[in-house]
Parts: sequence; C-alpha cells; structure tokens
Amino acid sequence: METLIKAFESIIPKDCIISDVNKMANYNTDTSTFKRQIKLIIEPENHQQIQAVVKLANQLKISLYPISSGHNWGYGTSLPTFSGGVVLSLKKLKKISIDEELGLLTIESGVTQQELYDFFSKNNYPFLVPTTGAGPNCSIVGNALERGYGITPITDHFASVMGINAILPTGEIYKSPLLENNFTPILKWGLGPYLDGLFAQSNIGIVTEMTLLVERKPETINTFICKVKDKQFTAAIPIIRKLLIEARGNIAGINLMHKKRVSMMSEDYFDCSKKKYSDWILVGTIYGTKQHAEATKKQIKYSLKQITKKILFLSVKKARFISRCSKLLPSKLLPKLKTEMYQLKDIIGLFDGIPSEVSLRLSYYKNRENEHSYGLDPALDGCGLLWYSPIIPIKNDYVESYIKFVTETCVKYNIDPALTFTSMSTIAFDCTLPILYRTSDLIEEEKAISCYKELLTEGRKLGFTPYRLNANLMDTTLIRNKTYHHLFQMIRRTIDTNNIIAPGRYE
Repeated sequence: METLIKAFESIIPKDCIISDVNKMANYNTDTSTFKRQIKLIIEPENHQQIQAVVKLANQLKISLYPISSGHNWGYGTSLPTFSGGVVLSLKKLKKISIDEELGLLTIESGVTQQELYDFFSKNNYPFLVPTTGAGPNCSIVGNALERGYGITPITDHFASVMGINAILPTGEIYKSPLLENNFTPILKWGLGPYLDGLFAQSNIGIVTEMTLLVERKPETINTFICKVKDKQFTAAIPIIRKLLIEARGNIAGINLMHKKRVSMMSEDYFDCSKKKYSDWILVGTIYGTKQHAEATKKQIKYSLKQITKKILFLSVKKARFISRCSKLLPSKLLPKLKTEMYQLKDIIGLFDGIPSEVSLRLSYYKNRENEHSYGLDPALDGCGLLWYSPIIPIKNDYVESYIKFVTETCVKYNIDPALTFTSMSTIAFDCTLPILYRTSDLIEEEKAISCYKELLTEGRKLGFTPYRLNANLMDTTLIRNKTYHHLFQMIRRTIDTNNIIAPGRYE
C-alpha cells in the first residue's frame, strides 16, 4: 500500500489521495449493505492527472472505477462492481462554459444539477437545467452516461449529448469527430462511424467532459395536474399516447402516479401501510409561447375530459404563492395538507429546471426518523433502496400486465409496489419502481434483493427490460452472450488489454 500511495503521489497532489479508512467509508456506503474492498480513493483535479493515473494503472495492473458525484443512489451509489481496485472520483472537475446563442453547454464530469443552476442564475442565462428526481447534488454527465431521463423538454439526456472528451484505457484522449477537428459540435453524429455511444453504460473509457444541448426557457411553463380514478385507468393510456403525439413539442412528458406512490414521498411506513389507496395522479407540463400554451390547454382539456372532471394548471409563481399560504394552515389539524402545499413549489420547480430534493424523500419512506430538512443522502442516512427501471410500451395490454406482475411479485416479498409511469416518448413509459426496505433488517434486505432479481428475470419474459442496472447486481445482467455484447468485448479487449477500467460494468 505504501508503494502504491507513493506511486500516485508522484503524479497527483497528496490531498487528492484518500487512504484513511474513515474517509474511505463514505465511498463504501450504499443504499444497501453491499460493501467492496477499496484500495484507495483518488480525486484528480484535471484531465492531465487522469491521463497519468490511467498510464500508471496500466503499469501496475490496477483496476480503476470512475465515478462522478458518487450519488448513483439505488443503483450502487459509488460502489465499484469489483473489489481490490481504486475508485477514481471526478468530483473536482467543475468547469462550465456555454455558447449562449446556440445553447451548447460544455461541462466537466463533476458538475451537479445545483451547480449548473447556480451558473445559469448568476449569469442570467435563459436555460433549463435537465433536472431529475435524484436531487441537486447529482452529476449531469453521470446521468447522461447512464442514459437517464428527466421531465424538462429534452427528456432523453443522452440524446442531448453533442460531443464528449474521454481518456481511453491506453491513456490516449478521445474526442468526438467535430470537437477533434475544432468544429462547433452542431451535429451529434459527426462524420463516419458514431463512437460516442460506446461510452454510455460501458467501461471503455473515462468521460471527463461533455457538450450537450440545453433547452432555452420558453415564454410560459405551465404544469397540469388531475386525478384519474381506477375505473378510468384503462381509458387513460391511449388518451395519454394520443395527447403526446398531437401536442408533440409542447408537452415534454406525462407522469401517471399511483396515489400511494405520492403519499410515500411524505408519509412514513407505519402510517402509509395502514391506508388503502386508489386512483392515480396525472401530471404533465406545457412549454412554449403564450399562444402555444393556450392552444395546448384547450387540447388537454378536450383530451382528458373523458377520464377526469377537473384539471389544475399551475405555474411556478402560483405554486410559490400556494406554498406561502400553507404557512397559515394549522399544523396540528391539517398536517398532511400543509406538507403537500408547501412541497408544491419544489415539485413544480423540477419542471421549470429548478433542482430539488422533493422526490428524494421517497428513499426515506421506511427510514423517516433519519430524514432532515436539506442535504439528503440516502446512502449515508441508512436508507434501503434498489431501483427496478423497466421500459413499457404505451399500450393497455402491456401496462395492465406490468401492474399485475409487479403487484403480485412485490406483495410476495412484502414490498410496497409504488407505481408510476413516466412517458419517455410517444410510445414508451418508464416505470422506475423503488424497492424500499430497512438496511438494519438483514432478512428484509434479503427479500428486497430477491424481489429485485425476480422482477428482472420474470419481467424480461413478459417483455419488460430495464434501461439501467444496479452496479452491485450486474451479475444478473441481461446482455451477456449476445452478439452485440461479443462485438463490444472485442473492441474493449483491443484497447483495454490490462482490463483496468471498471471490470464487470455492464458485462
């Protein structure tokens, strides 16, 4: 170990090397009791240091596991897929620049949602942060590379990536074709074979910088909310698909959340588990000019009148006013209403590109005593969380089959099926299902892991495949022994002869 530390000290500053067991513990903490044997944590300050680290790792035959913010909660947090390696944290890479005319943002891998929001606010840049429910302290680049999605107009975050800079396992620098030729990256594909996609959900290199297209703030942003009764649920699916097609460009996406899922964000397990919930909450957002917004409102009212009686339209300004009014409510008599009204500004704010921890509260459903007012960290706070994230066609037979399958599987393992459907396009829903448990109860965790594995394997038989996987459970991956997997392995073995970059990741 002393030899290893000295080797790294020759290429990066001492304060960028973490060998203290107590400090390393934060990197070895997950929303599960999974652990890894980590030799060292290193936090390089720039691309040149990362290059030197990669070259040294090749010499010493040491595996590296790159992370960005390390807040991949529910998918492994910052835990490597293997033991005995070095965690390479990119959290110190914080550079941000933007071409304001074109809306082309260039950021390094350590930039979080909150830091990007502060950058836009400080400089009065009229752009929306590609927010997610993961919270303000999560990496923009990391989410895009995991092919994450959000609820602002550019829903698919990797689709907005126009170019990348990366360090290959050889220590060479990779740049997207237009960037390497000093052209403005206005064409995602560049010229010739498209290679940027190889860096998403893979272990072929270390992405240090990314250029992506960000959405300009429109003239109006209006969120619409309504209740859909259980008996109207079947009718709602084709209506949602038709509305997304007809209002393409004006509605970014639609969420259909079961009322229990909504309640689990604010209530605790003991209160929530005693109640019976029915009905669904439908939420979507209109983006555009005032004229577009008015026309889209009419279209929404006409389309949804078959499945709901009343639709509420809210701007962030209105939501803030309602939140202020909530302070006047008596806490003892109306605690739930007071909480929901106060949270409204944060929920609506996510659609307006304002990072928030409001969705992160779901992680504390069975751990509410450890929840605090801000700076939530489900891993450090001992929350048990695994995400099952399948993609489902927006068709009644698939959606109904999925609900039946998930409900029966979760009930078998005593897991609350907190259902929500989020449109990723006009043809596909994502249903990011939280498997929540107490990490202090090993039997409960064993059931949660068994539930996750059964959802993966049996769900695949029904036509439901996840769009991402937990780093601790990639031995259950569904891509092994497929032609495209063999092709990727041939490419990877050619450039990573010593197998140093994240062995086992999506393999």
